[in-house]
Amino acid sequence: MTNNMKICLRNYLSVLAIAVMAMTMVGCEPSDANKDYGFPLIYIPQATVTGLDNSYPIPNGPFGQNTKYTCYYEDGKLNIALGVVRAGKLAEEKAFTVDLGVSEDETSKKIEELVGKETPAAALPVSICTIPEKISVQAGENTGTCYVSVDLQALSADKAAIMEGEVYKQLVLGLEISNPTEYELAETNTSVIIILNLNDANWDGLSAETPESAVRKLFPINNTNQ
Repeated sequence: MTNNMKICLRNYLSVLAIAVMAMTMVGCEPSDANKDYGFPLIYIPQATVTGLDNSYPIPNGPFGQNTKYTCYYEDGKLNIALGVVRAGKLAEEKAFTVDLGVSEDETSKKIEELVGKETPAAALPVSICTIPEKISVQAGENTGTCYVSVDLQALSADKAAIMEGEVYKQLVLGLEISNPTEYELAETNTSVIIILNLNDANWDGLSAETPESAVRKLFPINNTNQ
């Protein structure tokens, strides 16, 4: 064997060894299915309902046709769904909780905006609301839901306070999440503004068997102002 042939053989064996080592290292890496994708940031999905800002109109569609963002009436109380989502696909999905609290700043800003557009508005009284202190997400999941309960029977006791002329004021409640036990909050959509519209036509024309039909009975309205 000539020197040139020996050199070529050594070079070939070196390349082959490198290739084998590379394949071995790839084989030791986690599969794509076990890799993390995206950023594990937490936000409120209801803050994206309108696509314009973080307003969450209630009702936001015909009853019985809205499956993603919903509310329901029971025992004199309107229960409004509110939740959190952790974005990203993670190999290990940890359980976590976030605190939920009232945002007076968000409430005030939205009322000012509505009034500026000549839409009667007022703060939804926190005293008639039951607001969970935390929203929890179980391990292996990326979403969690709670319900903010509004005592409409108590609200109806003084209708004059929430009326302007012959229409009801838009009732505004700002909420925000904070203090996640795992992961981080997103830069946007960590606050949401519930806007309860008692003038909305979706409260009308419901069958007596539909619990939400009680809302219009509690808050009657002149049909010409809907």
